[in-house]
Amino acid sequence: MPGDVKFCQRCGGELSETRLQGKLRPHCDKCQLTVFLDPKVAAVVLVSDQDRLVLVKRAIEPALGRWSFPSGYVDRGEVVEDAAIREVLEETGLYVNLDGLIGVYSQDGNPVILAVYAATVVGGCLRTSEESTEVSWHRVDELPPLPFPHDVQILADWKARLSNNT
Repeated sequence: MPGDVKFCQRCGGELSETRLQGKLRPHCDKCQLTVFLDPKVAAVVLVSDQDRLVLVKRAIEPALGRWSFPSGYVDRGEVVEDAAIREVLEETGLYVNLDGLIGVYSQDGNPVILAVYAATVVGGCLRTSEESTEVSWHRVDELPPLPFPHDVQILADWKARLSNNT
């Protein structure tokens, strides 16, 4: 079943599948609720000082042990920009100002939508967290291999944004 949802959130009845709007969707035969599974939204932040980016070495899956941009899920009801700032602080110890949206990225079959922002540091000190084993600045022309499918496009879009602003 899509999303591994097995029981109705309204009445607790067991869900089956029904075709609605061209897709199989979880459906409760008991109370007739059709479940529309929402995507997860993650905020990703490219924290820079022009020629360097802050990366975190992940202490969690996915991509355990790989270097990535600070990122994390947006909480229900949270403003996406606030989540971006919060995730950077939680994962790096840095306070940032967002400089703008780089882009929104999604992939067919993947329930995660990425809202990606550019940011600059306004305070704090680099430190690790329970989600990172290392945090450091990396020269843009010497980045380690990045782990996620959209990372190459995100980096290219960020560089294009920089060149348009100069």
